[in-house]
Amino acid sequence: MINTLTLLRLIKQAEQQIWFKQIPFLFFLLMPSIVLPSEHKIKELKCESGAYPGHIKRWNYNEKDLFEIYPNGYKRVYDIKFINKNNILAVEDAKRGMYYVTISFKGNDTKVEVITPLAKYTDNNCKKHN
Repeated sequence: MINTLTLLRLIKQAEQQIWFKQIPFLFFLLMPSIVLPSEHKIKELKCESGAYPGHIKRWNYNEKDLFEIYPNGYKRVYDIKFINKNNILAVEDAKRGMYYVTISFKGNDTKVEVITPLAKYTDNNCKKHN
């Protein structure tokens, strides 16, 4: 008769064998994201904050999300509705109401215009960082 300790060892060995058989599968799933260039690369802007004068605010974006990162670390996430080489239009349906963001890439004069339920402001002198 098999004692409890032997049974536990057999179960442990079976779990390890199952895990080792899954490693190549996981590698196969992750490999395309490692090898192929990512279309979801995050791009970053640093701007003079219109909401907090004298502070630098960051904006990060990819093809579907826009992240507003305040100097104190607070983040707000917007859904990108339209993006091309000249503009990004994004919105957030928040508890307080709709937030709208327009980023304009016009030569060296990149700016971010934000309309919130409580205020309207523009972040100026934006510089791309990647």
